[in-house]
Amino acid sequence: MSTPPAAAIEVNGLTKRFGALRGKITAVNRLSFRVQPGEIFGLVGPDGAGKTTAMRMLASVIRPDEGSIVIDGIDVRAHPEQVKRHLSYMPQRFGLYEDLTVEENIRFYADLFEVAPEVWQARADSMLAISGMTQFRKRLAGQLSGGMKQKLGLTCSLAHTPRVLLL
Repeated sequence: MSTPPAAAIEVNGLTKRFGALRGKITAVNRLSFRVQPGEIFGLVGPDGAGKTTAMRMLASVIRPDEGSIVIDGIDVRAHPEQVKRHLSYMPQRFGLYEDLTVEENIRFYADLFEVAPEVWQARADSMLAISGMTQFRKRLAGQLSGGMKQKLGLTCSLAHTPRVLLL
């Protein structure tokens, strides 16, 4: 009998509460799931269902009250900084620097993860070409349309070649 392959994401009993003494509102209640490498997985639910809270816990932005999260073999609660090298989280409002150019934003995010200049530059060239943004690489991010800012945010999120992408 073979063992199942290691999951890209494994979540067990994830719970997060907010409010006085963390008991008033349960935003996420015993969430469990497993995502295999290469799989696309979505969290679906109405407003207030806890999707954003769950994503923030996966990205180690906030700590869960209960449960475990393992991403690419790393326990998120035990090693929150280490796991950040293996994943990228692009929230609804991605933090672009509007007074930097498209290229400067990409370089900034690549530098955060110590990506070699030749590596991030080649990756940026490819991503900008795929997204049709090559001609905008010297434009200030603040002068981009909303859709172009989303494309730039995704390019910045992928600058360090994460194994797990949270959107």
